[in-house]
Amino acid sequence: MAKIVAGIATVHSPHVSTLPEQWDLHAQRDRNNPDIDFEGLARAARPEIHAELASEVYRNKYDRCNRAIDELSSALLEAKPDVVVIIGDDQHEMFLNDCIPAFAIFRGEEILDIPEDLATMDPSIRAADWARHVRGGEAYPCDAELGRHLTAQLSQADFDVAQLSRQGEGRGIGHAFSFIRIRLMREHLIPMVPIFVNCFYPPNQPTPGRCYAFGKALGRAIESWDSNKRVAIAASGGLSHFVIDETLDYQVIRGLIEKRADILTQLPVEKLVSGTSEIRNWIVAAAALEAFDMELVDYTAAYRSAAGTGCGMGFARWNAVSASAEKGRLQSSIA
Repeated sequence: MAKIVAGIATVHSPHVSTLPEQWDLHAQRDRNNPDIDFEGLARAARPEIHAELASEVYRNKYDRCNRAIDELSSALLEAKPDVVVIIGDDQHEMFLNDCIPAFAIFRGEEILDIPEDLATMDPSIRAADWARHVRGGEAYPCDAELGRHLTAQLSQADFDVAQLSRQGEGRGIGHAFSFIRIRLMREHLIPMVPIFVNCFYPPNQPTPGRCYAFGKALGRAIESWDSNKRVAIAASGGLSHFVIDETLDYQVIRGLIEKRADILTQLPVEKLVSGTSEIRNWIVAAAALEAFDMELVDYTAAYRSAAGTGCGMGFARWNAVSASAEKGRLQSSIA
């Protein structure tokens, strides 16, 4: 049977792939964002945030984030997976208003990265385009057999999963997936199975509890695959943004480290909006990897404006539980 050999989770915000000298471009995008009451947030923000906006703070946090990405890349590649199951969201890239499924699996042989037009991009997005697209496009290999198996198994587990084996005309794979390919796989083109979670678009976003149940079923489905392949799981997105909520981020991190399903499944849905909604992807991964221990590689609240906007930059890996640790847990539970 297939073996899960690694688990990772990372932010994919363009903020993390933008030089610190250009972070103010993202602050300007926040100021122009119609979904953000920028002036109201600025009036209510903690005065201490101003100290977070210094150039040396930007540089320190940029360096921390990129060291964490390097560590996750090394962890992924050292595990030598044959395929990476990537849990991410779509932001009107593959799925438009003609169909936005709650969960979907791509089960084709390859999936195309179709770059956006640089000329029409916001300058802040353009600054990070290198981490979102391969200019000229690229065909990412996928494991169609595993994609089909997961679709069948999850359907039998009572999840109504949408399936697709080809893309709509002109619709490229979303940046949640290409980020893992570009920034973590790097020169190693490992086949993937993209799993889409509708994080952003109401009214059919899955609840945190549904995401946790989906993740548990996903883990079982991977391990039931009649194959000797090594499988890694990657969650892409989060944590809180565009307005940072450190309290929520630490609540999520605690739930992940302590394997507290009660915390993760009861996160307030009203807070899982905008980019913060991508925490759903971490919940799915955590449930699929519940036999592993989560290690927080790093977390930093990367503020970029006096309104408290920015991104809670989180990076995590799941490590196999040692036999001694498992024995200690068993003894503790008996006691």
